[in-house]
Amino acid sequence: MRSTPCLLSLVVVLTVLLYPLAARPASDEDIRRVGEQLVCYCGCPGLAVAECSCGTADGIRERIAGQLDSGLTTEQVVAAWLDERGEQILAVPTREGFNMVGWVMPFVVMIVALSTLTLALLRRKSQLATATSAPGSGASTDATADADRQYLDRIKNDMQSRHS
Repeated sequence: MRSTPCLLSLVVVLTVLLYPLAARPASDEDIRRVGEQLVCYCGCPGLAVAECSCGTADGIRERIAGQLDSGLTTEQVVAAWLDERGEQILAVPTREGFNMVGWVMPFVVMIVALSTLTLALLRRKSQLATATSAPGSGASTDATADADRQYLDRIKNDMQSRHS
C-alpha cells in the first residue's frame, strides 16, 4: 500500500512536467512543412499550401495548425488530408503503384529521345562520308567549281565593260 502513494505522486509529477510539451502550439515550421506537401485546391495553378496566398490556403493552414495542436504529427496530418481529399491533394505523387509512371517516364522519354537523335546524327554522318568518298564525286565537284568560276568571270567582264 505504501507504493501506491509514491506511484500516484510520480504520475502527477510527470503529468505536470510533460503537459506543456504535449499542449504546445504548432510551430510555423511544422505548418510550413505540412503545407509544402499539400496542394491548394482553390484553383491556383498547382501551388503548395505553403506558397499560396489565397484565403483557401489560409484556412487550410489554420486547420493544419489545429491538427498539429491536437497532438498529431506532421505525417499524421498529411495522412489525414490524403484520406479526406485523395492523392490529388499531394504536391508530390507517392512513389508506388501507377504513380511510378510519373516518376519514371520523364527519364525514359529523355533516353529514347537522346538515343534517336544520336542514331540520326550517326546515320547522317555516315551518309555524308559515303557521298564524298564515292567514285566520280570529285568530278561533279570540279564541274560545279568550274561553272562557278565561269559565272564569276562573266560577271567580272560585264562589270568592267560597263565601267569602261
